[in-house]
Amino acid sequence: MKLLNRLERKFGDYAIPNLTLYLIALQGFTFVMAMARPDFVGKLMLTHNRLFAGEWWRLLTVLFMPPATNVIFMLFYVYFYYFVGTTLEAQWGTFRYNVYILIGYLATILAALIPDARVTNLYLMESVFLAFAWLYPEYPILLFLILPVKVKWLGLAAWITYLIAFFSGGWDTKAEVAAGALNFAIFFHADLWQAVRTYPRRFKSQMAQARARDPKPPMHVCAACGVTDQSDKKMEFRYCPLCTGTPAYCINHIHNHQHR
Repeated sequence: MKLLNRLERKFGDYAIPNLTLYLIALQGFTFVMAMARPDFVGKLMLTHNRLFAGEWWRLLTVLFMPPATNVIFMLFYVYFYYFVGTTLEAQWGTFRYNVYILIGYLATILAALIPDARVTNLYLMESVFLAFAWLYPEYPILLFLILPVKVKWLGLAAWITYLIAFFSGGWDTKAEVAAGALNFAIFFHADLWQAVRTYPRRFKSQMAQARARDPKPPMHVCAACGVTDQSDKKMEFRYCPLCTGTPAYCINHIHNHQHR
């Protein structure tokens, strides 16, 4: 994108390298603190009421909230998101990766403007995975460390959870989901539009390839010469009741063959 190129030339030196490492390190620290003091996470959550009561630091601490209370899941999360985030940073460059996170973050904290809103970083962090799934759809992931699944199917499952949360949640949830999809839409809008435009053509091509790989058997096959209704679409066929099995013959051989 041209705008990103201009911004990178002007502000690229301010980008934070290894941003993923800092985020998951802070979330890991918060997870450990929450194990010792279960009420600790509640002091970090971004809520409309506490924010407008003057607790402005929640605008930052919302980034530090851990995604789970289970140790095994947290370890998996740290490993997986470090891999996904560093891969995206290597693909895009440090500045663009920072911008992707920044857009999602700013949109997320805007959701706190909704009265009684309670905002987390769930959809912000999941948007990182969605970007990875779009760029590397065929990458295999061992689900539960056993079942190999291509990441595109996990990405599809994530989008389904987005839709369910959007249509079933309150206004704060709707805003949070939209915030988690905004950075994806901005970065991939051209690819999405191209995919929509070319889908009918790709679908027809795939159907044609499928038919070529698995052609339908002919309905009529001449028992004398082997011509079929597919090899000669204008040929007429008749069935001989005097032959065993009542085979088909083309119009050229129905009266000119030896009965079986």
